[in-house]
Amino acid sequence: MHRKLRFTIEDRGGQLRTHRIVDLCDYLTAKVLEPRFERQGHKWDRRFMDFFTFDNTCDPLEPTGTIFFTVPPLFLGQAGELQNAIERELWRCGIKIGGFTPVKRSDAPSSLTLRIQIVENPTAATEPPEVNVSQTRGCLVLRDLLGYERVQGRYEFAADELLERAARVTEEKIAACVASPVRDRQAPEGVARVPSPSSINSVRRCLLEIQQFAQWALSRNYRRLAAA
Repeated sequence: MHRKLRFTIEDRGGQLRTHRIVDLCDYLTAKVLEPRFERQGHKWDRRFMDFFTFDNTCDPLEPTGTIFFTVPPLFLGQAGELQNAIERELWRCGIKIGGFTPVKRSDAPSSLTLRIQIVENPTAATEPPEVNVSQTRGCLVLRDLLGYERVQGRYEFAADELLERAARVTEEKIAACVASPVRDRQAPEGVARVPSPSSINSVRRCLLEIQQFAQWALSRNYRRLAAA
């Protein structure tokens, strides 16, 4: 599987995300459970257990779906209080749920587990557009077309500058960027560099996704971007 080039907004800070089921699990852990562990003088290590997990029958990258909450043994007598805390956090985000349903799980038979159905998640609209490009293609666009240099494994750039550079990219530059050597008896040394239509389209799409990401950031006053 090809590794993706991950784009981030640097001046967004360490803001917790809630726009996908998998992110909601981390969000609720940080907001509901971690402060309680700290108040009890305990340090929780998620390498050993996640108390918020997603149902394998749903897509964890979607904004709605099913979350399982297994009440930590330390808080078994506080299930109602935890339930209220979860509802409050989701309400703050405008997220609607279908209630809490106790379930029995074969992997945690002695624990109290609640099913939480996320039925409406408007925070999905607050996230930047996804840049779904491979490392190879994304680096080609950032380096060869836009002129950025990778430093310590990552690219850093300003959103407005990236849009200015992207506006200067021509079809000729794209074609030259993806041209590959092919046999041509009419060309010097019997070889010519020819761009394939599929490669040109792939680079165009990649450039467009990066531009949309920068435009989204700039429209919300975020200016520092990165890719790694």
